[in-house]
Amino acid sequence: MKRPEAIAVRKLLGRLALLLVAALVGALALGPVVLRGRVDAFYGRFTSPQAGSLILGTSRAAQGIRPSVLNQRLAGQYAGPLLNYAFTLTHSPYGPAYLRSIQRKLRPEVLNGLFVVAVDPWSLSLNGPEGVYPEDNSFIGQLDQVSQNPNLPYLARYQTKPLYRLLLDFATATERLHPDGWLEVNIGTDSAQVRARTARKLQDYRRLAAAQHPSAGRLAALRQTVQLLRLHGKVCLVRMPVGAALLQLEQVYQPGFDQQMRQLAGAMAVPYLDYSTAPYVTTDGNHLQKDASATFSAQLSIDLNRVLYKN
Repeated sequence: MKRPEAIAVRKLLGRLALLLVAALVGALALGPVVLRGRVDAFYGRFTSPQAGSLILGTSRAAQGIRPSVLNQRLAGQYAGPLLNYAFTLTHSPYGPAYLRSIQRKLRPEVLNGLFVVAVDPWSLSLNGPEGVYPEDNSFIGQLDQVSQNPNLPYLARYQTKPLYRLLLDFATATERLHPDGWLEVNIGTDSAQVRARTARKLQDYRRLAAAQHPSAGRLAALRQTVQLLRLHGKVCLVRMPVGAALLQLEQVYQPGFDQQMRQLAGAMAVPYLDYSTAPYVTTDGNHLQKDASATFSAQLSIDLNRVLYKN
């Protein structure tokens, strides 16, 4: 082999060796991130074992209800583990897809579970004709394996970031999904930031109010969800705290919502706790601030103890 060609081959082999080393280092670094469920704000809920008790709803519940706090105050009264299996308004409004996912996540033999079912007008609304549910095309509707670690179907279909971004985002993320499913969000809480986020969030929900309508199909799915969960333990409907402006919009959008929930709870013999006007601090009028989520979860555990366990 001529000398220039030999040099070129050595350079190529050297580059391949560096790529191989980089790939191995990347795999070693990514392994703990993936196996500990820290890929994004959802993935860890699909790698944990099947649950004995569940917190359900949208991002209000995902950020606002801490299983660890409920465990501290209600330990021994329900089957574990207690998992926060709430996602977002896009992914987990009440409907057939969410119900199927809940069935997959719940251990079938459980009889003494605790099920906190967070409700609001938006999680029972629909943009479009009845029976057409957008979340059917999301991981909630299409992921059959919800307790697999690593969850390769999720990683293959729903984790779209380049691998190097997983490491960077893990190091700098403002969101941290805890093993029990609580989504911790660390963002600025000074008054100017909160006012700006609240104004933007209110605009988002005004657009939703103009485009959506209360859905008979979603309400039926909520009933079916409660019926399923009652076979496995105690169920409580909960309306989360929100800011005053967003609550006012909800009252205009669906003025009979609270009464509807009370009637549904009464018909299904489950309690309903309404915290919508409770003065907890939010990050944007919609989600509780991190410290407020601990305080709210403590109050919720006291009330659950009272209405479910008569203590």
